[in-house]
Amino acid sequence: MDSITKVDVVIPAGRPESQPVAPRPLAHVDGIPLYASGRAPNRLRSQTQLAGVRLKPAPGQRPTAYVRTREWGDVALYEPDAAVRMRPLPSSVKRRMAARRTCPTCRTVRPGIVRGQRCSLCVERDRAAERRLAARTCRDCETVRPRPYPPAHGRCQACRTAQRLRERTRRAEWLAKATTCSGRDCGVRVVSRRTALAWLRRTGAVWYQPSEWPDRCPPCDSAHLAEMAEQAERHAREEAERAARARENRAAKVASLRQWAADALADPSVVILDTETCGLEADSAVVEIAVITAGGNVLLDTLVNPGQGVSIPAEASAIHGITDSDVDQAPTFSDIAVRLTQVLDGRRILIWNAPYDVGRLRYELNRHYTAMGHSDAAASADAWLDCMRFEDAMIPYSDWVGDWSDYWGSYRWQALRGGHRALGDVRTVIERLREMAATPAASDDAAGALRIG
Repeated sequence: MDSITKVDVVIPAGRPESQPVAPRPLAHVDGIPLYASGRAPNRLRSQTQLAGVRLKPAPGQRPTAYVRTREWGDVALYEPDAAVRMRPLPSSVKRRMAARRTCPTCRTVRPGIVRGQRCSLCVERDRAAERRLAARTCRDCETVRPRPYPPAHGRCQACRTAQRLRERTRRAEWLAKATTCSGRDCGVRVVSRRTALAWLRRTGAVWYQPSEWPDRCPPCDSAHLAEMAEQAERHAREEAERAARARENRAAKVASLRQWAADALADPSVVILDTETCGLEADSAVVEIAVITAGGNVLLDTLVNPGQGVSIPAEASAIHGITDSDVDQAPTFSDIAVRLTQVLDGRRILIWNAPYDVGRLRYELNRHYTAMGHSDAAASADAWLDCMRFEDAMIPYSDWVGDWSDYWGSYRWQALRGGHRALGDVRTVIERLREMAATPAASDDAAGALRIG
C-alpha cells in the first residue's frame, strides 16, 4: 500500500520547492477527501499497513482520507500517530507464521508465505544446476564430463564426428535427389550441381527443394503426363462400370421393394397401426391409437385417456391437436387392451417408424400389467409384444425413394406427412404402399444410382 499513498508533488513555475502544491481530492465521502491512486498524503496508512507495524485504528478513530484503487476499491487511510498499539503476538502464533514462511529446502524464513513449497531462490538454484549439468552432458550419448561441451553442438568428439558424417550423407542424398530426374531408371541431371550448392549454402535446407526447379527431364515428363492420362481414363472406366453396377443393384432393390409393397397390400393378415402420444420421451403416454387393414377397413380408432395426473403438454397438442379435454371421457389403455389384442393377434403389423410406436406400446403394457398386480410387469409386456409381428414401413419406403446421405451412410428417412392423427397416419401409410407398388421411385435412374454408396 506504500505505492498507493505516495504523493506526486507538482511544483508550479515560480514557486519555491519549500511550498509544494497540495494534491486535490477527487471528491468527498461524508466530508472525508477521496484521492486518486498515488495522490494521497504520504503520512497516512491503511489498516493493512498499520498492522504491518503492529498498529491498529484507535476505538472511534475515523479515516482521515480515502484512496481509490483498481484492485480494492476505495481504501480508508488513517493517521498513524492516532493509532494504538496491537497486543504482542504469542510465541506460538509467531512460530506458526514463521513456519508458513520457511522454505522446506534451505530452512530460510522468507518475507512471503511459501506454503510448504520451495522458495524462488531454491527453485532458481536447482534450475541453474540443471542447466550446468545439461551443458556438461553430451546430447547424443549423454556422457557427462567436468567441463561444458561446446554450446554450438553440445556433443563429445565421437558424437560430433558421427553428426558431421550424418550431415554429409544427408547433404549428398539431397544433392543427388535435387539435381537428378525423378523418372524411373533415369539419371539425367535437371539442375546443375553448382546451382544446388549455392542454394544449399544460402538456405541450409536439405528437406525440400525450390518449386521452380524441374522435377523431371522432358522425356520423363512427357511419359509421366501420358501415364497420368492413362490412369484418369482407367479411373473413368472403373467409375462407369461402378455406376452401371449401381444402377443394376438399384433397379433390383427397387423391384424387390415394389414387390414387398404389393404383397403387403394383397396380404389379408396385414394391418397398419399408429399412435399419438404426449411426447417423445420414454415415459410419454398414448393419447390416440388407430388400426386399419391394408384395404382401409377401420378395426380400431379411439382416443386414449393417459390416466389420472397425466396431462398432454402444449407442445404435443400443437402437433396432433389433442388436448386434455378431448381425452377426459376417453377409455384408458387398460380399457382397450383386450380389444387391441384381438385386433392384432395373428396379424402382420406395419408401423411407420416401428421402434417408436412399439416402445410406446411397451410402456403402456407395463403400466397396464402393473395396475393388474403382475409381479413382473415388464416380462408380461415383453411376452405380449413377442406374440406380435411388427414391421417397419418407413425404412422400405425410404430405401425405395433412394435419397442417399453420405453423412449417415444410408438413405435418409422420409416423413410420413399424414397430419399427425392416428387414423390419418395409417391411411397415409397405405398411400405410400400403393405409391411404391404402382410406380418406380423418382431416383430410379442413372442419376439416382450414382448417389448411393
